[in-house]
Amino acid sequence: MKVLVTGGVGFIGSHLVERLVQRGDQVKILDDLSSGKIENLNQVRYEIGITLGSVCDSKLVFELVSKTEVIFHLATHCLVKGLEDPRLMHEVNDIGTFNICHAAKHYHKKIIYIGTSEEYGPQQTFPIKEDAPMNPVSIYGLTKLMAEQYVRFFNIIYGVPAVIIRPFNTFGPRQREDAYAGVITSFVKKLKADENPIIFGDGKQTRDFSYVSDIVEGILLLSKLENGEIINLGSGREVPIIYLADLLSRISKKWGKRLPIFAEQRINDLRRLRADISLAESYGYKPKVSLEEGLKRYVEWYTRSNHRV
Repeated sequence: MKVLVTGGVGFIGSHLVERLVQRGDQVKILDDLSSGKIENLNQVRYEIGITLGSVCDSKLVFELVSKTEVIFHLATHCLVKGLEDPRLMHEVNDIGTFNICHAAKHYHKKIIYIGTSEEYGPQQTFPIKEDAPMNPVSIYGLTKLMAEQYVRFFNIIYGVPAVIIRPFNTFGPRQREDAYAGVITSFVKKLKADENPIIFGDGKQTRDFSYVSDIVEGILLLSKLENGEIINLGSGREVPIIYLADLLSRISKKWGKRLPIFAEQRINDLRRLRADISLAESYGYKPKVSLEEGLKRYVEWYTRSNHRV
């Protein structure tokens, strides 16, 4: 199958590309390298085609979509950067997604859209089902929700085959390690540098963590759908951040045990996240990597890799 992966050089995208190549697909990538690195694809770099460019470039998007059968749309501007540059967040997440939808309509192609749990925002009922009220409190969550609406509109009105997947907190090798890193990477960097992890708030806030291989397998499984289905991917387990810090400290004990430092809670930081994954499970999805095992794998990978501390 001829596949286009937008954002294919990034964290989840690069793992997805490897699996697509492994199953025999012809993979092309569109990426602007704003968050990913070409080195992420070293294992398959001679089996894929990479176009450096943005989903905001309508002409380029149309050209690439015309040569593919299925689009895995992961290109996005990351969560934290939204506060710094909301206009660029809107352009990449919304205008970029519109371009993908418009091209898919024109050439009769299928879209697998990768959304985010940030679209839900604060909730009253847990675990969070796909039909929960949408209340994003970040520009990232808002723009991703707007982009999702484009996908749904083109599916309903124009018959563009599509499925919408909302992953919760994903972690694993190649996760970005700069100022926009996720909590697990931030903790690991601190522990390896023999520094105290920093927890923003009281540490009782919770997240639903999944190892990247589980999320990728879920995306591949659900990519067979095409009727505009909306499906959560996660572990279904709610983990307090303070427990995460203690668990990581024990797993990486050879670096020395460090107690967390508590800092002021960040603006609009969600108190709880836990995915209801019963719909995904009805299609055969089953997470295989526990949080503990995933953290061990990540720490081992981080230790083997050449990281600055």
